[in-house]
Amino acid sequence: MVKPSDAIPGRRLVMGAAAGMAVAAPWVARAQAGFPNRPITMIIPFPPGGTTDVTLRALAEGASRHLQQQVVVDNRPGAANTLGAAMVARARP
Repeated sequence: MVKPSDAIPGRRLVMGAAAGMAVAAPWVARAQAGFPNRPITMIIPFPPGGTTDVTLRALAEGASRHLQQQVVVDNRPGAANTLGAAMVARARP
């Protein structure tokens, strides 16, 4: 018969790792205090004037006020939305 403590090997290791990550999380978050430090670009793979465009432009306006950073909306329609997706894939972080 298997004891419950033997059923999951490494249980203490996993719990210890989770506790370690929880303790380290505040320091990791503090390292990102300068974000955003340049304009944010929202790439929309749909043409301007549609529901998605109007919704994301309203979201960009609110985000710009909240983050106190410029948010640029860039519409890249075409090729079944792959142009916008490719632009996002090539974008710098």
